[in-house]
Amino acid sequence: MNIKEVAERTGLSAHTIRFYERSGLFPKIKRSQNGIREFRDSDVNFLIFMATLKKTGMSLEDISEFTKDGCILERLESGEMPKEPVRNRLSILMDHRNKLLEQQRNIELFINAVTLKISFYESYIEGTDNNEVEDFKDG
Repeated sequence: MNIKEVAERTGLSAHTIRFYERSGLFPKIKRSQNGIREFRDSDVNFLIFMATLKKTGMSLEDISEFTKDGCILERLESGEMPKEPVRNRLSILMDHRNKLLEQQRNIELFINAVTLKISFYESYIEGTDNNEVEDFKDG
């Protein structure tokens, strides 16, 4: 499939896909005799995963390290993939997951703080007497 079709399937712009390829984040795509990129389904799936990593806040540097061996799924399935690059990817993903879990814990704290503030203001609007309002202590 061509880059326009890939852009539609991934939600990435053709410009972004070209940037990923030029910068080495994504392996060089096979081209037709006319120079048109010819993407395979595995390329599309790989791009979708890269976009997911980016959306979760993974740095381009880490994505570059993660993708330096290209799409390895076919080599994994055939048993031809050395274990070291797989260990490297696993380590990158585990580190990233830990960062996401920490962000999740922080977001939960922020949501709780906002929820308490909402309760304070709702109680005030509903006419809670002054003693109860002091318990909330707007700070």
